[in-house]
Amino acid sequence: MAGFGDLSALSDLLQAGDEANNEYTTVAQHAAHFGGPAPTTVVAKQPKKSEPQKDSGEIWDVDEVPDEEGIKLQQPQDAVKDTRAVCKHEIYYKQSVDSSDVYLGLSDITPGSTDCTHIVVKAHFPSHALKDIELDVTKNVLTADSDKFRLKVYLPQPVDPDEGSAKFDSKTFVLTVTLPVLEKEW
Repeated sequence: MAGFGDLSALSDLLQAGDEANNEYTTVAQHAAHFGGPAPTTVVAKQPKKSEPQKDSGEIWDVDEVPDEEGIKLQQPQDAVKDTRAVCKHEIYYKQSVDSSDVYLGLSDITPGSTDCTHIVVKAHFPSHALKDIELDVTKNVLTADSDKFRLKVYLPQPVDPDEGSAKFDSKTFVLTVTLPVLEKEW
């Protein structure tokens, strides 16, 4: 049969649960006690501060991504002062493969970006001619400027700027720059 001490401990336990609104509680029992039930004490744990639910698809936490002003502070001063719009652009990877690679798989080339031989950058300069665009390519950066648009792209892999080629399509106003990847430095 339960003693008065057990009933009062149970009552305290239930009341603590109502007051705390889902606080976690544990009952701590003392060492073995001969001659009757052991005295018990109720210890209430403070609930942990709930962390915001993380989306499993997110790469960064919210506190890791700087706000708009933080991004402006990280940009070089000349980029902040430049009021020209950034032109639309895409970066593609290109591979040199032949039929034995495609159908027989004789080489060790994979479809991944580490086995690509060239980086292709397509920049859209609407209503421009080739003479209006200034292009500068270094080992890690591609810069294309005009009077209305600017583009500064940090390349994902080091390239050979001397062996690259550039073409401008005057119908679609797209500048296509093909740059060979420096495999030794990658």
